[in-house]
Amino acid sequence: MLRAVPLAVLALSSTVVFAQSDLPPRVVVPDKLAGYWTLVNSSVEADVPIMARNISSPGCATVSFVVEKDGHTSTIKVQRVVPAGDLAKIATSMATNMRFEPTVTNAGRDRVFSWLIFPFNAPTDPAARTAVMKQCQIDKLGWNDR
Repeated sequence: MLRAVPLAVLALSSTVVFAQSDLPPRVVVPDKLAGYWTLVNSSVEADVPIMARNISSPGCATVSFVVEKDGHTSTIKVQRVVPAGDLAKIATSMATNMRFEPTVTNAGRDRVFSWLIFPFNAPTDPAARTAVMKQCQIDKLGWNDR
């Protein structure tokens, strides 16, 4: 009988933990992401094909993702890509390889859903670069957009 109590408590506590991880992550706009998680990669590797449509054109891709408790990304989705072509595959690869560390204010390692814009072949002129990036700007996404 004494053994049944710890097992029952263990079963109950694992159910609670499972229920907590089943909750949707907090939605965090890109400007606030650094308040929860810090990107630790100094550069992000990507699988880039030798030949692809619009690969050398200036463009951008908006990619949404979840930062998991261990700092890796999941639930990756390209929300917008300009111009249409194979940049989406590259952006997905980049997001897959991002790694994050929690900030001091996120000691509980809360999962978050956010999005970033990846530039491709962006012009060096600041105004032209901004014009390219604006094409991929998304002001609001929700968990249902994943």
